Amino acid sequence: MFLKGVSLYLTLVILSVLTVALLALVNLSVSQIRMISTAGNSVDAFFAADTGIEHSLYRVRKEDNLGSFHGVLGDSSYDVAISTTTATTTIQSIGSFRNTRRAIEAQY
Repeated sequence: MFLKGVSLYLTLVILSVLTVALLALVNLSVSQIRMISTAGNSVDAFFAADTGIEHSLYRVRKEDNLGSFHGVLGDSSYDVAISTTTATTTIQSIGSFRNTRRAIEAQY
């Protein structure tokens, strides 16, 4: 009779430990999935910013236009600001994609 009570107690303890371990594993997996999703959004935002830099260089070369502008690429967008000093021109492009923003700066 005493062994039946102990085995029931041990079974409950083992199941509780396994449940806690499983919940920790699920929590870790969910956080990793979110991180991977954010990394993908970061890449898209970076390429949007890169497109803004390339677009501004094209405008400077073909149109001699140094003004700031905004562009849209499907779900992503970019904002470009251009500032000039006597020695250099600085182009700053900020790309956005699903609440993720990345910036690139170029000087010439």
